[in-house]
Amino acid sequence: MYDLFEKIKKGSILLWNVSDDNELPKRKEMNRLLGTDDFTYYKTHGHHSDYIRKLGRLKNYLTTDPSEVKTGYWAQAQTSHFLFTKHEIESNSFFLLKHSTKCLGSYFVDSSDFVDLEVLLRRYEQVIEMADQIKKWPKKIQDHKEEISRDGIKDSVIENFQISSLTQMTDGYGRQAINDAMSKLIAWHDKHFWKTKKSKMSSDDADDDACTP
Repeated sequence: MYDLFEKIKKGSILLWNVSDDNELPKRKEMNRLLGTDDFTYYKTHGHHSDYIRKLGRLKNYLTTDPSEVKTGYWAQAQTSHFLFTKHEIESNSFFLLKHSTKCLGSYFVDSSDFVDLEVLLRRYEQVIEMADQIKKWPKKIQDHKEEISRDGIKDSVIENFQISSLTQMTDGYGRQAINDAMSKLIAWHDKHFWKTKKSKMSSDDADDDACTP
């Protein structure tokens, strides 16, 4: 099976989450709402799933509090299909009104963008794991206290260890790194995520005004 970007070097990936293929918009509707009927639908868990998993991880991390996020290969926003086209898809209110509950938006990307995204995802997961390990220390020590008490083990350091002091000392551990990694994920998302036609038109109008003598 050819790579997704073998024939189309850069294109829009429009993510969907539907229970049945029949729920996907037909070409006529897509042309009317988004201005293109030149596209292909794929299943998320098909040959190109690696790309979609990266986007799913991104959307999951962007919408989940760092203290609650589960990282890793399976930690991703749920998708069932994706649409791929060489055209840069722009959003609009009519499309969102009808399909916002089933459509997760579009990213205009090439293969190198996914290389960059994977680096950013791994860095975010790395610092989340660092902070999570330290966050578990107080419970580990409490478990140790209970364990030596139960088994008759003598260790005055463990017995007298002040967990509250440890909690104060490690408060905020990794927070700066998490915020920095998240800011880079947000920047990648904002750069490639679809824009609305209205906002682009407004931008174009502003450029025209700026060029007016």
